[in-house]
Amino acid sequence: MSIINIENFFDFGSKKPVNRIAYSIEDAKYKLKIMRYMQDLGMHISIDDVGNICGTLKGNAFQKKNLVLGSHTDSVTNGGQFDGPVGVYMALKAIEDYKSSGQKQFGNLKAVIYACEESTRFSKACLGSYYLSKELSYEDIEELYDKQGIPFSQAIAEYKDYIFSHLAEYGIDLNNISLVDRILSEEEISEAIESHIEQSESLLDAKQSIGAIDSIGKPIRGSIHIDGENSVITSAKVICRLNDMSLNSKHNNQEFLRISVPKFDSKPEGDNSQMVISDNSDLLQITAIGESNHSGSTPMTERKDAVLGLSKLILKLDELQKQNPNVQFEFLGTATNVWGANQIQDNADLVVRINSSTYTPLVIGLVQSMEEQGNIAFNTLEIPCAEIQKVPSADLFVDIRQQYPAKASQTRDLVFDRFKKIQEEYGSGTDSIFFKISSMDDPILTSPELLENIKLICDEKKYPCQIMHSWPGHDLACILPPNNTSGKKVLFFIPSKGGSHNPNEETTREAIEIGTDVYSTLVSQRMSKFQKAFEEYEKDAR
Repeated sequence: MSIINIENFFDFGSKKPVNRIAYSIEDAKYKLKIMRYMQDLGMHISIDDVGNICGTLKGNAFQKKNLVLGSHTDSVTNGGQFDGPVGVYMALKAIEDYKSSGQKQFGNLKAVIYACEESTRFSKACLGSYYLSKELSYEDIEELYDKQGIPFSQAIAEYKDYIFSHLAEYGIDLNNISLVDRILSEEEISEAIESHIEQSESLLDAKQSIGAIDSIGKPIRGSIHIDGENSVITSAKVICRLNDMSLNSKHNNQEFLRISVPKFDSKPEGDNSQMVISDNSDLLQITAIGESNHSGSTPMTERKDAVLGLSKLILKLDELQKQNPNVQFEFLGTATNVWGANQIQDNADLVVRINSSTYTPLVIGLVQSMEEQGNIAFNTLEIPCAEIQKVPSADLFVDIRQQYPAKASQTRDLVFDRFKKIQEEYGSGTDSIFFKISSMDDPILTSPELLENIKLICDEKKYPCQIMHSWPGHDLACILPPNNTSGKKVLFFIPSKGGSHNPNEETTREAIEIGTDVYSTLVSQRMSKFQKAFEEYEKDAR
């Protein structure tokens, strides 16, 4: 009887939102379930300082070799059920299949659940895998605070407390768990494999069963702060200009940059707060409604981005008042209440005050015309009051994706140049734009040898396969950075539909089973390579 049963991982047909935010109780519960599967496979389990979890099936010989498999299980807010767990399920199933083959095991098999892959909680992605590669130290991570002001140290302590206080409930033996600084180091990784759903639909459109990834994008991310009386309008111009920059960036006639701004907030805080009261229904709240999706995987032309839609509306309203001197608007504030660094926003609010309610129908008419022309819906609501800033400013967050061979430094310079031109053209020095980069990395290449291995497996099994780039970043790209000379890495996708980072993710049982067949075969062949390496090692030692 199989230990790793697909039915225990996925509820096929369900569109229930998943909120397994990193280090939450839901995150801990899911990981406890998987830890039990690791134990049932005969693995020893280790947990490190930042919450990475590793199950190790020790080899009979040649234990200096490690084949590392796995993915993540944390989700974005209101995410889908397949992003992440598909890679964990397939890794565990491939290990079970290898173990069932009865072969003598040369080298160790390690199944890893990387901690905090999504940037939803701390606005920084792949904390666990960057920690393993030592690109982030524990001290770096310890300085992080989530959006509720909870420090990382508190989040990880509560998460571990829950896990260790519920081991018995899940039938996990405390003696089978070790607490370690790091579950593994970069130097210990001989080869690493990760599988994932494709977070767009190009494989489905091309009728391909497997996407073998030759390069993986890594985002440039940062905060943008805008001060000045017209900060909301200037912010809208920044957002629209970044969108245009992305649409116009091409390499070999292919899309080269994908840019999104998931955060567009001008919320009042502390002493910088005042209340305004509606006078004759002159206060309106306008909500742009789009569709949540993954900012890396979704092409620019296929997005329904509420923040971009709201920004275009703000510029249209600004244009309207310039053309009609009798009509005046005050852009009092914007809000993106629930946002993730790698999510296209499905909701964004604007509060506007009109100098006379006589012009309210004019505004509503403009909103309706924009709704008819675009792919964003709008709700307009008269409100009695609003809390706004005394001193206007706006805070944005930008997520920039690049395709290989783009260089992060060149893209950064292009963005700075756009900001400079916006200030010169529109601000006349009255609004200031500050851009602070929080992460910046170049896209990386995967192993040509492992890539060819996947292609040959697919050819033999007659599974249609294509070589492709991954726009979204993944843990695999972080555990073995570009300067690594020892470990080999490969990533492959299975088809999915409905996009990603939303409940409409839909991956079929058949797609997962085909992917698992490829994964199991790949693991078997890589372990055979370890055996040959051991035989050569023994031969040279004689």
